[in-house]
Amino acid sequence: MSNSVFRVLSTLTSLRCLSAVPTINRAFNSAITTKYPVSALNYKLQVRGNSVNAGSNDVIDLTKFVTYEEIKELPNYPAKMLIDVREPKELEETGRIPTSINIPLKQVAEKLSQDFSADNFKTLFNREKPTVDTEIIFHCKIGVRSQTATDLCYKLGYKNVKNYKGSWIEWAEKEGLKK
Repeated sequence: MSNSVFRVLSTLTSLRCLSAVPTINRAFNSAITTKYPVSALNYKLQVRGNSVNAGSNDVIDLTKFVTYEEIKELPNYPAKMLIDVREPKELEETGRIPTSINIPLKQVAEKLSQDFSADNFKTLFNREKPTVDTEIIFHCKIGVRSQTATDLCYKLGYKNVKNYKGSWIEWAEKEGLKK
């Protein structure tokens, strides 16, 4: 999927304004005709339920992303788990989002595997280990590592895993913090 389409989808998702997709389609397809061959004209965004089809094989499930507003409300939902996958040094430099725990990306598979005991998890993170049904939200600095962690957790059997695509950069910007 092209970066411009992904940026449009990210914006639409974060703003929850999928009703704008037909207008975006027209603008995108108009812009693409001047820059790319005619074959690119078949590239359309199609909303189907909670997903957006952005091409023949590219389907983005919008329920797998969360917004800044949803992250801001997390203190009211203690059963949800926010995991920051940045390295500890990054957190020292910038700070962290309230309610988040830090599990660096390279440790996510180990700490969330079935082999890692719930007691060890509780000792390390002062939180109950998530079950396969717990809503887990990952974030990092710009949303790339958190997407990797999201994909990894699906492979581990977790069913309700999401990515805060805006991650630290968006949080810091909206909260007036150091990026």
